[in-house]
Amino acid sequence: MTPVSPARHRRIHSIEFKTELVAICRQPGISVSAVALAHGVNSNLVRRWMKQFPVDAKLPVASVPAKFVPVQVEAINTSSSGGDIQFDIQRGATRVNIRWPMSGAESCAQWLSVWLK
Repeated sequence: MTPVSPARHRRIHSIEFKTELVAICRQPGISVSAVALAHGVNSNLVRRWMKQFPVDAKLPVASVPAKFVPVQVEAINTSSSGGDIQFDIQRGATRVNIRWPMSGAESCAQWLSVWLK
């Protein structure tokens, strides 16, 4: 006799749940995969919902979950070519103090985006 595997049940999510996740995912800097993982759904499903609920659709404004930490960025004066870009980064137990020449701001941004991945 062959063992019988339990039947798989498809979960049904409410429109409110779907639109809340879509609203969160549409905020700048938010990772769709991270939101999906935090809510226990597949990221491909969330991406499908994002197509289902277009950008111009009226979605409720969702608050960002506590897992996402807001980052405050101070305005810098880029009018002068002198000076340095200076910032401190802590990632886990590693702390880095960076000084980068203002003339290399673009390469600094590229390096930073790679390092923070």
